[in-house]
Amino acid sequence: MIFNLSGQRAVVTGGKNGLLGPIWVETLKDAGAEVEIYDLPENDVRNVRYIKDCDILVNNAAIDNPPDSDASFFGNFNEIMDVNINGAVNMCACVIPRMIINGGGVIINIGSIMGNVGADFRNYPEGFDKPVGYNCSKAALVQLSRSIAVQYGRYGIRSVTISFGPYNGGKLSQDFLGKFLKNVPLGYTICKRSLKTTLLHACCCPDITGQQVLVDGGYCVL
Repeated sequence: MIFNLSGQRAVVTGGKNGLLGPIWVETLKDAGAEVEIYDLPENDVRNVRYIKDCDILVNNAAIDNPPDSDASFFGNFNEIMDVNINGAVNMCACVIPRMIINGGGVIINIGSIMGNVGADFRNYPEGFDKPVGYNCSKAALVQLSRSIAVQYGRYGIRSVTISFGPYNGGKLSQDFLGKFLKNVPLGYTICKRSLKTTLLHACCCPDITGQQVLVDGGYCVL
């Protein structure tokens, strides 16, 4: 069995809510890992309390302003950065010392295509601006993974950013899909299988670290 996490302990931030968090939890449990969910309202990545020792940390907790909100380009910048990147840093700072003592571990940062390209306003409803804070926070996660990989690789700690194009969990409008998919070479959104196998690859491949694994149907190639 290539993807076997039996006996490993994982922490998933934002694992209770949203589209992706429950998928990460399901994937890790199915592979045999013991999973702890770190999520609101009990736990806040902006104010990290005690976390049990873990072999795998998945930094998934994030906020954004969706198209049906009154978002603006610069709106909520500090709040978005505080959760999406500062929260991930807080979690890393908490678990890394014990990963060192325990002989290693892996940190998975959940990125996005928006950390690699500017958001195309033409894909969204008129009057909506994709918040730049979201894009900046996802780009910062890529550098966080690189930095952790270099600094802590000597202790057996790996860090990988896995970044995806849109996953259609029933919340994407047909208008958005029609516009966005015109620029996706494969012509469709990311499927659940891609989410799951990418996470497992990052967890189980012993020689991948410091990299961004981009799963986007070819969108960022154009």
